[in-house]
Amino acid sequence: MGSKFSAPIIEKSVYGCLTRVVFGVDQAYLAEPGQFLHVLCGSEDGRILRRPYSLFDTASGTASILVKEAGPGSAWLARREVGEEIDCMGPLGRPFSFSIFDRPALIAGGAGIAPLIFLYKNMCSEGMEPSLFWGIERSGDYGDMPESILAEFQVRIASEDGRVGFKGTALELFTSQQPEDFSAIYACGPRGMLIELTEIMIGDRRARLQLSFEERMACGVGACKGCVVPASDPAGSYLTVCKDGPVFEGKELDWARLKSRVWQ
Repeated sequence: MGSKFSAPIIEKSVYGCLTRVVFGVDQAYLAEPGQFLHVLCGSEDGRILRRPYSLFDTASGTASILVKEAGPGSAWLARREVGEEIDCMGPLGRPFSFSIFDRPALIAGGAGIAPLIFLYKNMCSEGMEPSLFWGIERSGDYGDMPESILAEFQVRIASEDGRVGFKGTALELFTSQQPEDFSAIYACGPRGMLIELTEIMIGDRRARLQLSFEERMACGVGACKGCVVPASDPAGSYLTVCKDGPVFEGKELDWARLKSRVWQ
């Protein structure tokens, strides 16, 4: 499954702004939380660059992703029907890692819930008890997904309109829960959310962070260097999100340069 393959869509579900797409993939069990599929979205319309989608779940012979329409490529994918074959590459990228002795907190912003649900399930299968915090802007944006996730998982939801769960952001909810009690923190969401999290977890505490980056990509294998982020080493080098990531430890990146964006 680590190379190019064609996968049929076997199921679709729509949750407000998100579409869950389930592919039939024989070797889906090889994928790990934090990895992604690189999907060709409508080459017949002239789109030759693939789109990366974090894996949301894998089961016997299936792999699923969450698609949020953000442009013509994602819109094309969200509108495919069951039975259509989709050109994919994967699983790609560096996954999350964890120890069964950790007390983990998982923090998701918006569509960043995808890789963290996958991670949450894996942790639970190892007998762990992760705490999952999910922040959304408006309760209606995700259809009945918040309710279905609440029914299945031990998740705390924050909505900025206050209509579901805690009124505020995922980070505000997290910091209200004694964050110093968690021995490891995993997060995925908008760049601003990740930067704010590193400002909370300063100094040695950043070593406890693993952050999954959402980024535009071209090749997906580290060759084109189109998705680089600044590394924390003194030489001022860069890391690729697609190959060195998308999961990074907090201490690996230069957050001052990331925040200023002067490296782009």
